[in-house]
Amino acid sequence: MAARNDLTGLILRHPHALLLASLLLVLALGAGVTRLYVDSGIDIFFAADDPHLLAEQRLKATYGREDNILFVVDSGELGVFHPSTLAAIETLTEESWRMPSARRVDSLTNYLYPTVAGDDIRIAPLVEDAAALNAPGRARVRDIAAAEQALLGRLLGRELDVAGVNVNLLLPDDDTPQAIAAAVSYARELSARVSAEHTGLRIHLAGWAITEQTLAEVTAQDSATLMPALFLLVLLLLALLLRSALAALCTVIVIALSIATGMGYAGWTGTGLNSVNISAPTIILTLAVADCIHILSAFLRELRARPDKRAAMTRALDQTLYPVFLTSVTTALGFLSMNFSESPPFRELGNIAAVGVIGALWVSVTVLPGLALLLPFRADQRRAPGLPMAALAEFVVRRHRVLFWLSLGCIALALGGLSRIELNDDPSGYFSREVPLKRALDVVEERLSGVQSLHFSLDSGERDGVTDPAYLADVDAFAGWLRQQPEVVNVEVFTDVLKRLNEVLHEDDPAWHRLPESRAMAAQYTLLYEISVPYGQDVTHLVSADKSALKVSATLRNLKSRGILGFEQRCREWLAAHAPQLATPGAGQSISFANVGLRNIRSMLGGSLFAVLFISACLVLAFRSARFGLVSLVPNLFPACVALGLWGWLVGEVNIAASVVFSLTLGIIVDDTTHFLVKFIEARRERGLCAADAIRYTFDAVGGALVSTTIVLAIGFLALVQSDFSVNSTSGLLVAMTISIAIVLDLLFLPTLLMRVERLLPGGAPAARG
Repeated sequence: MAARNDLTGLILRHPHALLLASLLLVLALGAGVTRLYVDSGIDIFFAADDPHLLAEQRLKATYGREDNILFVVDSGELGVFHPSTLAAIETLTEESWRMPSARRVDSLTNYLYPTVAGDDIRIAPLVEDAAALNAPGRARVRDIAAAEQALLGRLLGRELDVAGVNVNLLLPDDDTPQAIAAAVSYARELSARVSAEHTGLRIHLAGWAITEQTLAEVTAQDSATLMPALFLLVLLLLALLLRSALAALCTVIVIALSIATGMGYAGWTGTGLNSVNISAPTIILTLAVADCIHILSAFLRELRARPDKRAAMTRALDQTLYPVFLTSVTTALGFLSMNFSESPPFRELGNIAAVGVIGALWVSVTVLPGLALLLPFRADQRRAPGLPMAALAEFVVRRHRVLFWLSLGCIALALGGLSRIELNDDPSGYFSREVPLKRALDVVEERLSGVQSLHFSLDSGERDGVTDPAYLADVDAFAGWLRQQPEVVNVEVFTDVLKRLNEVLHEDDPAWHRLPESRAMAAQYTLLYEISVPYGQDVTHLVSADKSALKVSATLRNLKSRGILGFEQRCREWLAAHAPQLATPGAGQSISFANVGLRNIRSMLGGSLFAVLFISACLVLAFRSARFGLVSLVPNLFPACVALGLWGWLVGEVNIAASVVFSLTLGIIVDDTTHFLVKFIEARRERGLCAADAIRYTFDAVGGALVSTTIVLAIGFLALVQSDFSVNSTSGLLVAMTISIAIVLDLLFLPTLLMRVERLLPGGAPAARG
């Protein structure tokens, strides 16, 4: 108590000088915001040493990058082989070669189809002049395309009503975001122009480049729209809850300085803004509000009792400084537990939020008191600030037995949903339906192909080994097995090219649709194909430069994380059993995301549990009581578990967004619990009140502030629900649910638990002062 009074005296001895010095310090740290930049590519979700990312990078180094833009042509009632549709596909194909960074364009019209005329072999596009095709010509094209495994499920829907034009990009390493933006801008302009020229068609845009650009745009949109709207909403709510416009103004100033602290730290440490850590300002805002509400509520309450502002602030800091300090430290610890995450953006979010929380503590105790003393605060004798809590306190005390068992029953019922939760993730669902990319992905998944793929680089073990008949037979057998799997919609492999050439060179006899029987023949076919294809349509995306390995690419139906991992495991088992010399794990962005997603879920849940135990140990030391420290475990641990349990009953799957809820909410939940316990312990130890009266005192001292902060926090996180990035929107919804459950447990269950503990373990109860 003496140390607290000394600190309060130090803060208020020279409040204006302290305010100025603190402002200069915060502004110096906040200057780091000028160094912030947007870094929202797909690879940000992986650590630099992630083994699956490294495998994907090796695959790209051998066969080229997967970065692409996919035009999805929905022909509607016309059909793909209608003259207008074929003309549109042909225009998209030809114009896409002019796209910035375009390396290769594949479509139905430029699909290379070998034919023989006499002794000459001709490898030419399937459609060379769509406008000149008559009805028999279009029928011939349709019959050929419908029989080509390389087209169906990749560039042509099986119902022949949707087609794709795929543009592979060669992006620079040093200016990737700008190159993607330029390519996407060109694609959008081209898509709009062709759609206008061919009525009845709908053209969607998908692909990894579109995904990366959409992430960048959603990040920028959230930053530009959610934060300003949230600022205004919080200002209005604070003015209503605290019944003071000046208190709301002070809070907004503290919020701005706290956000500047956290985001300045991000800038000085070279952290780029991405679709995950962009929510840090919202988190810092809500937590800065909590500190301000506790201090200002106490200040306004004391100001009603004594009109001297300095005396009122002294009393307010005496009451709130210790719990605000304790809750800020434990909140920061909760956010730091996000460093258990496997994904860098979530670690960055935790660190930025932790620095912002400590910044909010610093600003709240150094800037806020000086502001309150400078501004013309007046006591409102008609209405007390905050929310009245006396009636609720009396209800809880009188009905504590019923509330205790009713709360336990509801908790047990909700926790039953935990058994229904499956750890899973669906990257294709990361965007809301309002985003054009999401609608494009739905068309791709339902009618064209799949948005996920798995690649296997099968190494022959020698240079030019891809012409070895035994090796080719094993590769073709693996491709055949893949085509039989229910998850697979298309397989692309070079052995299909060799088999088609063999058939063509034997007068289109279907009996010769098989691999060449000798190494020399396979080498000749390979060379023949390479020298016959047009520029940009070679086979380097399927054959390594030294011809030592072939890539087998399987396009998959929409699978969630566990489905992709299970399928990849089956593929490795087949290779180990039938071609052990070719055994290799699958690679690509889909399997990389599946692995990091599930690892992140497990690591975050484990890290959150560790943080709960560590924070409870800190509270044991802070309260100097093992009993109250252990009691704090219940309200700290249950809210997130109850929220996830309800999620289990309602949804059933936990994705990468839900995995961070524990860490995001832990500090906030501890904030409420700690404020309640600090006041309860003060009532018991310093005021000598019985348990029931201590509950009444606690409700009167902090109950209104806790409810006010919960309202602001819940609305603050619900603002994230408006984000078009589902990781943020789902996290926002779950966090709002969790902190709402937490306040209900803190006001209805924690008091009844404390009364029961005090009755069962009376030895720890302090005696009343004489």
